[in-house]
Amino acid sequence: MRARSGIMVNRRTALATGAGIMALGALAPHSARTLAQDATPAAIPDVPEDFKVVLHAAQEQDWIYVLSNLDNLTTEWPKASLRVVVDGSAVYTLASNNDLSTHLGELAAKGVEVHVCPNALKEHQIDVSAIPSWALTNLGGVVALVQAMNQGFLYIKP
Repeated sequence: MRARSGIMVNRRTALATGAGIMALGALAPHSARTLAQDATPAAIPDVPEDFKVVLHAAQEQDWIYVLSNLDNLTTEWPKASLRVVVDGSAVYTLASNNDLSTHLGELAAKGVEVHVCPNALKEHQIDVSAIPSWALTNLGGVVALVQAMNQGFLYIKP
């Protein structure tokens, strides 16, 4: 959050405000259209075959957003290359059999790559053998993120 003129602004508030201002500007030149026409959803454009996204789960509370984003991406753009990098306290979720790890395993079966930071596992005293076999544990979290971005992946952090 940043304080500006005594007002605290976080990233989401700033983005929402900017999007609202842009939407108002976009409507002004088209005032003859009805609101019903404006409410019609646009068709989702085709995504190029090399569309790549890396999502970062660093805290346990990130999982709900990461899995939701992955569900949407695999449904809307099944040809996209998707990767998840897991570090920090988010590694706890993969160290046990639970609904979230089962869901991520299903996404991994659809082609989502999962990279789990071995340094975070060590820091949280989790044995690598406790991590599902569909997850890779050969790269540190930061290294996996840098590698993904160097390969052209777009970075998403909930």
